[in-house]
Amino acid sequence: MEFNDREDGNIGLTNLYGLNLNVKTMEPALRYEAIKNGDVQLVDAYSTDSKIVSYKLKILEDDKELFPPYQAAPLLTKETLENYPELEQVLGALAGKISTEEMTLMNYAVDVEGRSAEQVAREYLEKENLLK
Repeated sequence: MEFNDREDGNIGLTNLYGLNLNVKTMEPALRYEAIKNGDVQLVDAYSTDSKIVSYKLKILEDDKELFPPYQAAPLLTKETLENYPELEQVLGALAGKISTEEMTLMNYAVDVEGRSAEQVAREYLEKENLLK
């Protein structure tokens, strides 16, 4: 379903915020170039996207809570958990720990600075004393 047709998209922005937007549908990868070039003035994005930092964009507050939160969650097979039962406690220690700002900066380090996800994650875990 496209943003234009979703209750948590343009329909909600119209009904809840009273906005009357001229919506352009485009691939997610093109949104940031479109806003950079002035082709659009507003894009929908994940709040942890590294390009928010790259393009120095402002995240608007959704004070009426139109958009649902999208929380990351570890997913693994039953077999993996049976083979490594310690993962449940280890992964549980991360629950609710990483802030939006921290995740955005880690995404930036990987996507823009070209650092490895493993190294960025390791540094975070060490900083939070979660790595032995």
